[in-house]
Amino acid sequence: MMKRVLLILVGVAAGAGIVVLLDRVGVPAEFAAAWLLLIVAVGLLSRAGLPDDGSWPPARPERRPRGSEVARLSWNINSRTGEAGFLIVRRVERVLRHRLARLGIDLDDPDQSSAVDDLLGAGIRDTFARAEVTRADLERVMTAIDRLPTPTNQER
Repeated sequence: MMKRVLLILVGVAAGAGIVVLLDRVGVPAEFAAAWLLLIVAVGLLSRAGLPDDGSWPPARPERRPRGSEVARLSWNINSRTGEAGFLIVRRVERVLRHRLARLGIDLDDPDQSSAVDDLLGAGIRDTFARAEVTRADLERVMTAIDRLPTPTNQER
Protein backbone atom coordinates (compact mmCIF):
# COMPACT_ATOMS: atom_id res chain seq x y z
CA MET A 1 0.00 0.00 0.00
CA MET A 2 2.81 2.37 0.90
CA LYS A 3 4.46 1.75 -2.46
CA ARG A 4 1.33 2.83 -4.32
CA VAL A 5 1.04 6.05 -2.32
CA LEU A 6 4.70 6.79 -2.94
CA LEU A 7 4.29 6.04 -6.66
CA ILE A 8 1.28 8.36 -6.89
CA LEU A 9 3.17 11.16 -5.09
CA VAL A 10 6.17 10.78 -7.38
CA GLY A 11 3.86 10.80 -10.42
CA VAL A 12 2.05 13.96 -9.26
CA ALA A 13 5.38 15.69 -8.53
CA ALA A 14 6.76 14.70 -11.94
CA GLY A 15 3.58 15.88 -13.66
CA ALA A 16 3.68 19.21 -11.84
CA GLY A 17 7.34 19.61 -12.76
CA ILE A 18 6.57 18.91 -16.43
CA VAL A 19 3.71 21.44 -16.43
CA VAL A 20 5.92 24.12 -14.79
CA LEU A 21 8.75 23.39 -17.21
CA LEU A 22 6.45 23.63 -20.23
CA ASP A 23 4.92 26.84 -18.82
CA ARG A 24 8.38 28.43 -18.68
CA VAL A 25 9.05 27.38 -22.27
CA GLY A 26 5.90 29.15 -23.39
CA VAL A 27 3.22 26.46 -23.43
CA PRO A 28 0.06 27.50 -21.56
CA ALA A 29 -0.17 25.66 -18.22
CA GLU A 30 -3.79 24.54 -18.80
CA PHE A 31 -2.85 23.08 -22.20
CA ALA A 32 0.13 21.18 -20.75
CA ALA A 33 -1.94 19.91 -17.80
CA ALA A 34 -4.71 18.73 -20.14
CA TRP A 35 -2.27 16.80 -22.31
CA LEU A 36 -0.61 15.34 -19.22
CA LEU A 37 -3.99 14.18 -17.86
CA LEU A 38 -4.85 12.71 -21.27
CA ILE A 39 -1.59 10.74 -21.37
CA VAL A 40 -2.11 9.46 -17.81
CA ALA A 41 -5.72 8.46 -18.62
CA VAL A 42 -4.68 6.56 -21.75
CA GLY A 43 -1.94 4.82 -19.77
CA LEU A 44 -4.37 3.82 -17.02
CA LEU A 45 -7.00 2.64 -19.48
CA SER A 46 -4.51 0.58 -21.45
CA ARG A 47 -3.31 -1.03 -18.24
CA ALA A 48 -6.85 -1.78 -17.14
CA GLY A 49 -7.55 -3.58 -20.42
CA LEU A 50 -4.85 -6.17 -19.79
CA PRO A 51 -6.05 -8.90 -17.45
CA ASP A 52 -3.46 -10.09 -15.01
CA ASP A 53 -3.95 -13.75 -15.73
CA GLY A 54 -0.32 -14.69 -15.58
CA SER A 55 -0.17 -15.24 -19.31
CA TRP A 56 3.16 -13.50 -19.61
CA PRO A 57 5.72 -14.80 -19.93
CA PRO A 58 4.19 -17.62 -21.90
CA ALA A 59 4.63 -21.07 -20.49
CA ARG A 60 7.46 -23.09 -21.91
CA PRO A 61 6.19 -25.75 -24.26
CA GLU A 62 6.36 -29.18 -22.75
CA ARG A 63 8.82 -31.55 -24.30
CA ARG A 64 7.06 -34.26 -26.14
CA PRO A 65 8.06 -37.54 -24.62
CA ARG A 66 10.22 -39.55 -26.92
CA GLY A 67 9.37 -43.14 -27.62
CA SER A 68 9.62 -45.77 -24.98
CA GLU A 69 12.95 -47.30 -24.15
CA VAL A 70 11.98 -50.52 -25.90
CA ALA A 71 11.11 -48.60 -29.06
CA ARG A 72 14.43 -46.74 -28.99
CA LEU A 73 16.30 -50.01 -28.56
CA SER A 74 14.41 -51.65 -31.41
CA TRP A 75 15.37 -48.79 -33.73
CA ASN A 76 18.96 -49.60 -32.83
CA ILE A 77 18.85 -52.78 -34.93
CA ASN A 78 19.32 -52.38 -38.67
CA SER A 79 16.43 -54.32 -40.22
CA ARG A 80 18.19 -54.70 -43.57
CA THR A 81 21.54 -56.07 -42.36
CA GLY A 82 20.51 -57.37 -38.93
CA GLU A 83 23.43 -55.50 -37.34
CA ALA A 84 22.83 -54.30 -33.79
CA GLY A 85 23.84 -50.80 -32.80
CA PHE A 86 26.12 -49.76 -29.99
CA LEU A 87 23.29 -48.81 -27.64
CA ILE A 88 21.55 -52.16 -27.61
CA VAL A 89 24.79 -54.15 -27.47
CA ARG A 90 25.91 -52.20 -24.38
CA ARG A 91 22.49 -52.62 -22.79
CA VAL A 92 22.53 -56.40 -23.25
CA GLU A 93 26.09 -56.51 -21.95
CA ARG A 94 25.05 -54.56 -18.82
CA VAL A 95 22.20 -56.99 -18.21
CA LEU A 96 24.58 -59.94 -18.58
CA ARG A 97 27.14 -58.36 -16.25
CA HIS A 98 24.45 -57.68 -13.65
CA ARG A 99 23.09 -61.22 -13.76
CA LEU A 100 26.58 -62.71 -13.53
CA ALA A 101 27.49 -60.37 -10.65
CA ARG A 102 24.48 -61.66 -8.73
CA LEU A 103 26.06 -65.11 -9.07
CA GLY A 104 29.47 -63.79 -7.99
CA ILE A 105 31.06 -64.05 -11.44
CA ASP A 106 32.96 -61.33 -13.29
CA LEU A 107 32.75 -61.38 -17.09
CA ASP A 108 36.20 -59.80 -17.49
CA ASP A 109 38.09 -61.97 -14.98
CA PRO A 110 40.37 -64.40 -16.91
CA ASP A 111 40.34 -66.82 -13.97
CA GLN A 112 36.56 -67.13 -14.26
CA SER A 113 36.38 -67.47 -18.04
CA SER A 114 35.78 -71.23 -17.86
CA ALA A 115 32.94 -70.70 -15.37
CA VAL A 116 31.41 -68.07 -17.66
CA ASP A 117 31.65 -70.42 -20.66
CA ASP A 118 30.11 -73.25 -18.62
CA LEU A 119 27.16 -71.07 -17.59
CA LEU A 120 26.56 -69.24 -20.86
CA GLY A 121 27.94 -71.56 -23.50
CA ALA A 122 30.95 -71.27 -25.75
CA GLY A 123 31.35 -68.07 -27.72
CA ILE A 124 28.82 -65.97 -25.82
CA ARG A 125 31.55 -64.07 -23.97
CA ASP A 126 33.30 -63.21 -27.25
CA THR A 127 30.16 -61.59 -28.69
CA PHE A 128 30.89 -58.26 -27.03
CA ALA A 129 34.49 -58.13 -28.30
CA ARG A 130 33.46 -58.16 -31.97
CA ALA A 131 33.07 -54.99 -34.03
CA GLU A 132 29.78 -56.11 -35.60
CA VAL A 133 27.16 -57.81 -33.50
CA THR A 134 24.05 -59.15 -35.19
CA ARG A 135 20.54 -59.56 -33.92
CA ALA A 136 21.04 -63.34 -33.89
CA ASP A 137 24.08 -62.90 -31.63
CA LEU A 138 22.05 -60.81 -29.20
CA GLU A 139 19.25 -63.38 -29.24
CA ARG A 140 21.78 -66.10 -28.32
CA VAL A 141 23.10 -63.94 -25.46
CA MET A 142 19.59 -63.20 -24.16
CA THR A 143 18.69 -66.89 -24.31
CA ALA A 144 21.85 -67.66 -22.32
CA ILE A 145 20.92 -64.97 -19.78
CA ASP A 146 17.49 -66.53 -19.38
CA ARG A 147 19.12 -69.93 -18.68
CA LEU A 148 21.27 -68.51 -15.86
CA PRO A 149 20.35 -69.81 -12.41
CA THR A 150 18.87 -67.33 -9.99
CA PRO A 151 20.49 -66.98 -6.58
CA THR A 152 18.42 -68.36 -3.71
CA ASN A 153 17.56 -66.37 -0.62
CA GLN A 154 20.27 -68.17 1.39
CA GLU A 155 23.00 -67.12 -1.04
CA ARG A 156 22.15 -63.44 -0.83
